[in-house]
Parts: sequence; C-alpha cells; structure tokens
Amino acid sequence: MPFIPSRTRVFAPLLLVLALALSSFGALAQSTPEPTRQNMTQVLDGVRATLDQVSATLARNDVTDQQLLALRASLDPLGERVQTVLDTMSPRLEGVKARLDQLGPKADKGPAEEAGVDAERGEQQKAFNDIDGILKRARLLQVEVQQTVDSIVSRRRSQFTGALFARSYSILSPQLWFAVLDEIPQDLRAAGTIWGDWFSAAMRQLNSERGAIFGGIVALIAFLYVFVSRIAKRVLRREPTIAEPSRLQKVLGALWVALVSSVVPIVAVLALGEALRGFEIVGERLEPLLKSMTDAVQRIALAVGITRGLLAPFRPNWRLVDLSDGVATRLAALVVAVATLLSLTKVVEAANELIAVSLPAAVATRGLGALAVALVMGFSLKGIVVRDESEDECLGPRVEPARDWWGPLRLIAWAAVAGILASVSIGYVAFGAFIVEQVVWVTFIGAVFYLLTVLANEGLVTALRPPAPLARGLVTSLGMRRDSLEQFGILLAGVATVCLMIIGVMLVLAPWGIESGDMLGNFRAAFFGFKVGDVTISLSSIVIAILAFGVGLFLTRTIQRWLEQKLLPQTKLDTGLRNSIRTSVGYLGFIVAAALSLSYVGLGFEKFAIVAGALSVGIGFGLQSIVSNFVSGLILLWERMIRVGDWVVVGSDQGYVKRINVRSTEIETFDRATMIVPNSNLVTGVVKNWVRGDKLGRIKVPLSVNLVAEPEHVRDVLIEVAKEQELVVKFPSPSVNFLAMTDKDLQFELVCFISDVEKSGRVKSDLHFAIYSRFKSVGIGIAPPAAAPAPPPVFTIGGLEKLGEIIQAAKT
Repeated sequence: MPFIPSRTRVFAPLLLVLALALSSFGALAQSTPEPTRQNMTQVLDGVRATLDQVSATLARNDVTDQQLLALRASLDPLGERVQTVLDTMSPRLEGVKARLDQLGPKADKGPAEEAGVDAERGEQQKAFNDIDGILKRARLLQVEVQQTVDSIVSRRRSQFTGALFARSYSILSPQLWFAVLDEIPQDLRAAGTIWGDWFSAAMRQLNSERGAIFGGIVALIAFLYVFVSRIAKRVLRREPTIAEPSRLQKVLGALWVALVSSVVPIVAVLALGEALRGFEIVGERLEPLLKSMTDAVQRIALAVGITRGLLAPFRPNWRLVDLSDGVATRLAALVVAVATLLSLTKVVEAANELIAVSLPAAVATRGLGALAVALVMGFSLKGIVVRDESEDECLGPRVEPARDWWGPLRLIAWAAVAGILASVSIGYVAFGAFIVEQVVWVTFIGAVFYLLTVLANEGLVTALRPPAPLARGLVTSLGMRRDSLEQFGILLAGVATVCLMIIGVMLVLAPWGIESGDMLGNFRAAFFGFKVGDVTISLSSIVIAILAFGVGLFLTRTIQRWLEQKLLPQTKLDTGLRNSIRTSVGYLGFIVAAALSLSYVGLGFEKFAIVAGALSVGIGFGLQSIVSNFVSGLILLWERMIRVGDWVVVGSDQGYVKRINVRSTEIETFDRATMIVPNSNLVTGVVKNWVRGDKLGRIKVPLSVNLVAEPEHVRDVLIEVAKEQELVVKFPSPSVNFLAMTDKDLQFELVCFISDVEKSGRVKSDLHFAIYSRFKSVGIGIAPPAAAPAPPPVFTIGGLEKLGEIIQAAKT
C-alpha cells in the first residue's frame, strides 16, 4: 500500500462523499425533464379555467370587498405561470426560426433537394407553428389577466368610495337622537340577554377544577404584568449622568423605551385572550368583541410607548425632537387621548354589531367618537405653541432654523379637525370616522419612520466612522480609506432612508383602497420587467447590468494594474509605450463591459442604429469638439507622436507630458503647474518634442571677449572646457563659431551636444562656471556689456523758460 499522508487519509472519505454528491446532483439535473409543448399547453389550459371562474364570480353584483381581495390574490400566480410559458417558449421559437433560416425556403425551380432536407424543413415548420401558437395564446392570456386585475382594482375602489362617502344622519339632526332614544331600551335588553347567555356559558365552562386553573392563569398573568412593569420602569431609566447624550444615544433610548412600554401590556392582553379562548369562555359570537378589545389595548399601548420614547416628557435632555417641556407633555397627552377615544369607539362599535343595533345608533356611536376626537384635538392644538418669540427678544435678532416642520404639521392637524367637524355635521359620518383613523395611523407611521430614519442615519454613519470598531476592522482587513468609509456610510444611510420612505408611503396609502397587493404588483412589474416596444425594461435587469458593468471595470482595472506593475516593467518598452498599452486596455475593457451590460438589458448594438443617426446631428453641431478631442486622444495613443514623459513645447509653454486622457492631455510645466491641453490642439497644432526620437540634444553658449584676445586661443579653451563635461558627447564633437567682430568685443558661440537634453539647463550652468574660471586663469577678459543708450532729455517748465530767454537774447 503506498504511503498516504495523515491529512490525505482524513480528507479522502470527505472528498469521495463530495464527489458522489456532485455526481448525484448532476445526474438529477440531467434527469430533470425539459418542459414540453404539451406541458405548456396544459399550463395555459389551467390558467384559462381559473380565469373563467374569476370572470364568472365578477359577473355577480353581490361580491364583497373581501371576496374581491381574494380574487385579486388568485390572479398573481396566473400571471407568473403565463410569464413562465413565455420565458420558456420564446428562446425555442428563436432557435427553430434560426434553423428554418438555415434551411431556407423550398425552391420551386432548380435541382431537387434531398428528401431529408425537405422532411427536416417540414418538421421544423410544424414546430415553429406549434410554438408560435402557444406564445400567441400565452400573450392573449397575459392581457386578459391584466385586464381582470384592473377590473377588480377599479371595482374595489368604487366600493371603497361609495362606502366612504355614503351620506347618513347628521350628528346635529334631532331625528337621529330621537331614533337613538327610542332604540335604547331594546338595545339594553338585547345586551342583557347576550351578557346573561355569556355568563351562564362561562360558568358552565369554569367548573370547580377548570375555574381554579383559569383563575391561577389570570393571577399569574397579572403577577407577571406587575413584576415586568416594575422591572421595565427601572430599565426605562435613561442614564441621568449623561447631561448631553448624542443623537444616536437619544434614538436608541427612544426605541428601547417605546418597545418596553408597549410590549408588556400587549403581551399581557394577548396572553389573557388566549386563555379565554383556550377555556372556551369566549365563543365564536363574542370573538369580534374580544378582538376589538385586544386591538384597543394594543393601540393605546403603542401610543403610550411611542410618546414616551419620542417626546420624553420627563427627560428633556433625552428628547429627540426640539420641543419645550410643556409642548412635549401636551402632545403626549393628545396622542394618548386620541388613541383612547378611537379605541373606545371601536369597542362600542363591535358591541353594537354584537347586539345588532339599528342604523341611527351605529351612526351616533361613530359620529360621537369622531366629534370627541375633533374637540380634543382642537382644544390641545389651541394651547400648543412650539416657540414663543418673546423668549428670544433678549437674545437679539432671531435666526430662523433651516427647516421647520411644526407649522405645516399644525396646519394639517387643524385641517383634519375641520374636516371631521364638517363631515359629521353634514351627514358624512363614515368619512369623518375615516379621517380620525387616518390621523392615528399616519401619526403612528410618521413617528416610527422618524425614529428609524434617525437610527439609520446616525447608526450607519457612526458605525462606519473610523473610531468605531466596525470601521477599524474594515480599514485594517479590507484596506479601505477612512474618507471613503465615511462616504459609504452616508450613502447607505441615504439608501435606507429612501427604502423606509417607500415602505411608509405604501403603509399610509393602504387604507385608501390601494392594497399592498396592488402596489406590490406594480413594484414587481417595475422590478422584473415591462415591455416598451421590443425592449423589456426592468429594475432588476438594470441593477444586474450595473453590477456586471462594475465587475467588468474592476477586472479591467485589475488587468491594468497587473500590466503596469508586473508585466510591462519586465519588458524593454519605454514609459510612453507602456502608458499607451495600459490606456488602450482600459478603453477596450470599458467598451466590453458596456457592451455586456447593455446586451443584458436587451439593448444590442443594432438597437443603437437609430440613436446613432440622431446623435450624428448633435455631434455635427454641439459635440464636434468633444468627439474631435476623443479621436485625437486615440491618435496620440496609437501613433505615439507624444508620449507620457516627453518634453514638449506648446506655444510659449513647455513641460513634461504626465497623462493622456480621453479628452485632453496633462502637461506639467517647469514651474510645477499643470497645463490642460485639448488633444485636438496637439494633433492639428505645432508641437515641439525634445525627446521624440532620443534624448540627444544641442545646446548653445554665446559669449563675448575683449578685442585683445586671440580667437584661436579662445576656441581651444572653449572646446577643452566642453570636452571636460560628463554629459557632453564626443560625437558630434563640440565646435566654436566666430560670430562677429565689433569695435568693442569679439563674439563667439560654443555649440555642443549632450546625451540627455532634459539636463541642458544644468549643463549650461556648469559650462558657464567652467568657462569663467578658465578665462580668468589664462588671462582672457570677458567684454563688458554694451552701454545702455542715453535716455532722451527731459524738459521741465523751468528749463523751457530758460531756453526761451536765451532765444530772445539771441534775437536781440
């Protein structure tokens, strides 16, 4: 037996099991039958049958809103099945069509085709007709499903509007109260009968043993409620030692207070309800009343929890919103009062339905509840003053805040009060009660949205700030920069805010007849695709295309870094050619990534033919310079007339080429300034490139000597000094030109070539130092500079008067 390392012996059975599992999955995948045309036809038959049943139900006039909602829910799977058929059969149709195109039409003239070709054409044509028929039927069913959905949505909205704006008794009508007074004795007798029946049934259920157990359970629930409430009060104590908590600490404290304050009573009432149901004390008849009472406790508990958490009436330093103590206390009392009145109204309405009260009694109950809420809101809003301007007079001119939401919120609240009072006064009691429910619901959604938004913004930004442990871990493990991490945190907070806003809008619109199913259907259509002509536009495809484009760019940048750091340095290519290769790879990768992402969306290059034709007009007028610079940049990279690192002269400026971009080229001057030159200027203009072929360059040093100097001696000294310089090449050898002889000096010019023209300034300086030193040692004098011409005479007023006197004396 060959030697096997211990680790191999351990992992060999695991590898064998993994191989068997992969082979079994592969066999399972291969054995999965491909959907056939018969299966797709059966799917469409099932959709047609279900759609006919839904249409038959909709033909009735007594369909309730709950039935319409159930029918609407049953149509979503139908649309998904039809879409599956379309997605499955469309590629097959394209494949059959491609095969038919290869076979071509049957030729009437010419040589006869082989029998196999003709048979294959007939078989493919039959398959094409069958698949095309299935697709046409699926598209027809898809349209019918959408039309049925639209019909259900329209019908539900009509029913909602009719029920909401149905006119009944006015709350101020005497006939209403006379009818209610007449119905009170009968309603009391019915309530007494129901109470007696329930009490008798409850006593029968709670015999000696069951009664003791039930009593023990109720006592245990009460004990746990009191015990947990006391513990919660201790937990709710925000840290008093923190004088100025941060905004993140405030929102975390607010959420914790709201959660603990509301969860304890909600759990207690739910446990009590389950105990009543478990011992069969509450029958099916009293179930709506029990549910209404449970909802009432939950509504009041949530109102108390949110107001204590958000407004913090007794902890002003922990208050998340900028309100005074009096305003916060008054707002908290208002919210709890409105929630309590609405809950009592709902409980009484459930009791009215239980005893089957008349329409006047039901209208009076709902109208009184809405009227009480409006009066409480009006009284509370009248006494709420968010900011007293007299308090700030001693501080000088008041600085207005950047955004004040309290003014618009108070205006909306007063509008709701006016709407409730007007509705119950003119007989639209249902609409007034609906406004009350919307005030409570929108307030709850707004408070939760505000808390979660502040938590998302403060929490994400704080967590991704470098002092935080998460931020330190990301910086050390992933190598992310601190500023980039903070920007990423702000971006995540913005995305979270937008998502919370969308959810909040959906929840606010839910009671207005716009159910979540309809909105989710619209979001699903937007996310998974809707057709515009032949192109399917979907948010999911766009997101995936963006991700694919990002992955393509990441791979391109990775390849560029590999070329720049690994491969190209090992070659003998110069810096300019390396930059051209790297930039060309970047352009190619960008084009490939863009093509792949656009093709995934469904926008192939052939779809851009019309767009390109339209853009050609714009290019001819407005985008001509941009396109010219882009093409010029490509020419610079391919022809390499100018490379990165070259010393170029453009007009009166000169410097080194640092980068060749798509539109322009960056040149760093000798003064360390960056000069941006459009690429078209470099292609069409005159550019001097000192290092185009090589770095060999010529320098000239002009100088003047005294007339007594010997020209041959001067020439020998200059050539000797030039040859002593390290950067001066031997071939071509240095030379001296005798330029001119004047009455004051002899003018010469030293011409020599250096190996690196970029160091010409330093070589000139060294030559000047060496020439001056050598001339001084051999006794050759350097001619002084020519004297500046005398300035023109300046005539003053006194000089002019003196000149006039002289002229006059001469005349005399």
